Amino acid sequence: MHSSRTVLLAMSSGVVIMSLLAFVAFSGMSAFFAWTQGGGYGSGPGICRTAAPWMGSPTPGTPGATPSLTGTASACVPASAIGAQVVAWARAMADALYVNPACGGRISSPDCYDTWYKAPGSDYPPGAPSFPQAVIQYGQQVCPGCSAWANGTYQCVSFVRGAYSQVYPMTLSANAFDLWALYARQPGWMEIPAAAAPADQRGIPLPGDVMVFKDASIGHVAIVMSVALPTATTKGAITFSNANSVSPYTTMAVFPDFTVDTTSWPGYTVWGYIRPAGGAKTQVHTRPPIG
Repeated sequence: MHSSRTVLLAMSSGVVIMSLLAFVAFSGMSAFFAWTQGGGYGSGPGICRTAAPWMGSPTPGTPGATPSLTGTASACVPASAIGAQVVAWARAMADALYVNPACGGRISSPDCYDTWYKAPGSDYPPGAPSFPQAVIQYGQQVCPGCSAWANGTYQCVSFVRGAYSQVYPMTLSANAFDLWALYARQPGWMEIPAAAAPADQRGIPLPGDVMVFKDASIGHVAIVMSVALPTATTKGAITFSNANSVSPYTTMAVFPDFTVDTTSWPGYTVWGYIRPAGGAKTQVHTRPPIG
């Protein structure tokens, strides 16, 4: 998201999720509640804590592949080795995000999204984990003095690049939606269409993917945290984390045709997902700090 866009409606609708508490509406709710749900500032439970393979042979993430879904229970998509590390870093980052206290607990454009993070050594917000120092240093290295990486103006592209920075760095950058074209033929990366392609060419999102949103402006990007597959008769769900948004974590429904229900984000469409190509090697072997 960006500073010029109008406020997103933050009411969740149509989301069918097994074993998940009802999504909390943000209209009229304080940012403090968003920070503290789940025991962390903005943290929340993943919808698929235990990886469960689905029935059928198609490879997850292969464009056009549709798993054989036999029954009505959503199947949780397991993460790759790289994806699991990206999710861990994204969680460490998202749990440290908060909204400027000067906003009075109200989510609003242009300065009242979760663009602030608890800096290492800071006591505020109390009880929140600190933002990973390694990611801060990475931002200072790749874009010295850039407001997009700065505390208080932290942007969505910086968030996804930061989550990948210690695992499989995204060396090229652009505005959010422009990442889709930028990485389309980039060696070491692959793209899995959602609304970007007809139904028979879409694929399954995986935890750790970069989730690309299209809108009338520069779009938005996020990190996929967990995925519950839809069945022939039920919707699935996708949970993602992001900066400069109405919440560090959001869950949306996934339709059987693998498009995403963005009713709660008017004007946005999930275009597709970017991930390291098959066989890519992890470049940095580090773990995010705990607490």
